[in-house]
Amino acid sequence: MRALVSGLLARRRQFGITRLGSITRLDRIGITVTQVVRPLALSNAVCQGKGLDPLRAAASGLMEALESWASETIAPSRLTSRAATDMESDLRALYAGSLLNRSDAGWDRIALGWIDGWDLLAGRSRPVPAALVDTIYTYPSPHPVAFPRTTTGLAAGSTLHAAILHAGLEVLERASVADAARRPGFFDRSQLDSTAIGWPLSAFLLGRIHAAGLVAGIWRVEADHGLPVYWCHVVENAGTAELAPLPGEGFGCDFTHDGALAKALLEACQARATAIAGTREDITRGFYPARHDRAGLEAWRRRIVKVARPCPPPREVAAPDGPTPALNRLLEALHKAGAKAALVVPLLSLDVPGVEVIRLVVPPLRHGPAPATS
Repeated sequence: MRALVSGLLARRRQFGITRLGSITRLDRIGITVTQVVRPLALSNAVCQGKGLDPLRAAASGLMEALESWASETIAPSRLTSRAATDMESDLRALYAGSLLNRSDAGWDRIALGWIDGWDLLAGRSRPVPAALVDTIYTYPSPHPVAFPRTTTGLAAGSTLHAAILHAGLEVLERASVADAARRPGFFDRSQLDSTAIGWPLSAFLLGRIHAAGLVAGIWRVEADHGLPVYWCHVVENAGTAELAPLPGEGFGCDFTHDGALAKALLEACQARATAIAGTREDITRGFYPARHDRAGLEAWRRRIVKVARPCPPPREVAAPDGPTPALNRLLEALHKAGAKAALVVPLLSLDVPGVEVIRLVVPPLRHGPAPATS
């Protein structure tokens, strides 16, 4: 980990990084949260990282910044511009479910940017819309309005396997959470009692949260793919000095329940510190209203503290015993979730300090509202 952080910092000018800082002490939880600044970024100029110690948090923030840089600097020679009607006959059906609006019947006749990706499910190369790969979020956009512009599936790792696993678990997490958000009564039926959690890493994080005078709401997101997914809120408890009135929200998917819940708790702590810092461009003034709905916030806090119908924590499951079994389990989960393809687009490969950055595009899985049909 130290070699990774040192190697990325040594090359920071190449990636436009001007600052790596800690915002940990702005909050009282003590979970390390870092921010990495790229002033000339074409998306968010501020990236976050989190970890159980400063070194891991620094690596997390630097890798996120590297993901953004790599997806902003794709070589033009890798791109082609064509209409889907002039390409493989099944491309229109493959990407139709990924459109912003399913009633956009003419999208396939517009010249779009395309880049080659490798389909892990079919074992062959296939074109991928560049709008689903890059993060050039400038105005006007370099792409016609056809596909959502997100960072889902953008991942870095010390190996190609690690990057793919990171990306695939994120795709499943966000698709599962989006589906849960559409289920009536999800928060009533799926909450766990945080005091009943005995998984070691999650229990440690919950102990830190509770010791800081905060409470955690935990909801299990059950999905057809079978991998553990959790949704968490971290909120101020009654009688504490208020730093962030709104809940810090986090999500996580992993091969084990402890891994998934720990991810969600860490992300919720990161979200809370980030809101307190106020330096992230996509956290807009809506998060900082002149007056909060105090009655609503208190009702939500009481709902988290006194779980009406708690679900018992599920029995822990074993993690895969190596990279190949993990990749096989991930691909099986993507298939069960409805994936028609799992397209890997390599974006960056560094021998020193050893980093791979990829984008994984998995049509038609979505992490937002279902597209309109009329």
